[in-house]
Amino acid sequence: MSQIDIRGAFDGQNVFITGFTGFVGKVLTEKLLRSCSQVKHIYVLMREKKGKSIAERLEEILSDPLFSVLEKNEPKFRHRITPLTGDCALPGLGLSPKERQLLVDEVGIVFHGAATVRFDEQLKVAFNINIRGTREVLDIAREMKNLKGFIHVSTAYANCHKNEIEERLYESPYDVKKLEDMLNTLDEDILASIQPKLLGKWPNTYAFTKAVAEHVVHDHGRGIPRIIFRPAIVVGTDREPVIGWTDNVYGPTGLVVGAGCGLLHSIYADTNMTANIVPVDYLVNALITAAAAVIHDQPRNGKEEVKIYNYVSCKDNPLKWAEFKRLIEIHGKDVPPMKAVWCYFLTIHKVWITHFICILLFHYLPALIMDSITWITRSNNPNMYQIYKKVDKYGEVLAFFATRDWQFTNQNVHELLERVPEKDREEFTFDIGKLDWSKFFYNYIRGLRVYLLKDGWETLPRAQIKWRRFVIAHQIIKYVSLLIIARLAWMIASPLFSS
Repeated sequence: MSQIDIRGAFDGQNVFITGFTGFVGKVLTEKLLRSCSQVKHIYVLMREKKGKSIAERLEEILSDPLFSVLEKNEPKFRHRITPLTGDCALPGLGLSPKERQLLVDEVGIVFHGAATVRFDEQLKVAFNINIRGTREVLDIAREMKNLKGFIHVSTAYANCHKNEIEERLYESPYDVKKLEDMLNTLDEDILASIQPKLLGKWPNTYAFTKAVAEHVVHDHGRGIPRIIFRPAIVVGTDREPVIGWTDNVYGPTGLVVGAGCGLLHSIYADTNMTANIVPVDYLVNALITAAAAVIHDQPRNGKEEVKIYNYVSCKDNPLKWAEFKRLIEIHGKDVPPMKAVWCYFLTIHKVWITHFICILLFHYLPALIMDSITWITRSNNPNMYQIYKKVDKYGEVLAFFATRDWQFTNQNVHELLERVPEKDREEFTFDIGKLDWSKFFYNYIRGLRVYLLKDGWETLPRAQIKWRRFVIAHQIIKYVSLLIIARLAWMIASPLFSS
């Protein structure tokens, strides 16, 4: 199989990226500008948010430490990025006729990564962004005069109702046209009542709409050189451009941050199941390589193929949840965050009832006590009960993936790896089988402290003192509680023995 000239595929190309403001989109943009230096221009779809213009939002994103290495190497890199006002939930992406024509005339490569990743999103909202938005991007791509490749970012769990997931298209959960007609006809109350039946075997609107979107790419994208890329659960960077960078608390990251800050003490998971996570820089390298491959492998003899890639870690470098817990413990104990409200102690329960008892004891009981003290003292402390409702909501989402295992095939990913030239294997590494999980977690946890929690290293000595006090208090409470339980048990049992 022929090798791919990864950088050469992007030379002189204009790229259009949806989902730029998201976690993967930022890392993808930075990597293209830094490692594919001959990329001519990148157009990114953005919308105004929280009173900020797209220019203000762009500058805020580009000022993040993520872009520090690029800025050092190319101080004027900003002139190669143009934001376009739009929204994937709107017809025509909300683009003006002038901006749409600009894309049609200039762009040769499209990365479509925009999606709502809220698992409990209303079906109509998820449809508009994940399904209709995909169709709108394909419509523009079809008009592009120089289109060479369309890369659709899906998810490894689009078909999570299956136990074995191959690199192929599965049956659609619902006919797109019928689903759209239903969503446009029925009112919100009726839709909410029938939503469980509509979702069927799919656990949430995210997985459901991503599965339908794959069929939109396959059917509506006919005639377009396109691929579908299915990443597993995406976490922070392993090595580039900065070690351990992340900017959100979705998925396992929320678990690590919650436990590290002394908020999360119980999760519902099976320690024998696999934590199917992939570093975002590995994923981006794989996406860029796959894009170069589709450009290199333009349809031959009129034969059209939509190649699908399952980019997962559970196949080549499985990480059990038990090991996940061990690694965050050994690598997190020396770098506690200043924002911690208690010391780390995390319990994992395979049986739901024991997990439920623990969240009552370790989450809601302390929350009610703290909220009562806040009310009595008229303090401005946050409402801990509401915080724990959000924490446990994250836990419920994660539980679906932490109590099951899937068998994935990833032959297409292996073949893609084989096609990377030796000279590019370091710069565009994505071989998950060679990832050292212990080293990754060492950097990941330190990155969470610095980049997500904004705790500079100058706060570490104070954080460690605070942490030790929490540990002492925790031990006192634990042993006093055990003594009280033992005393109560003796009071109950002693009359039985004396009789």
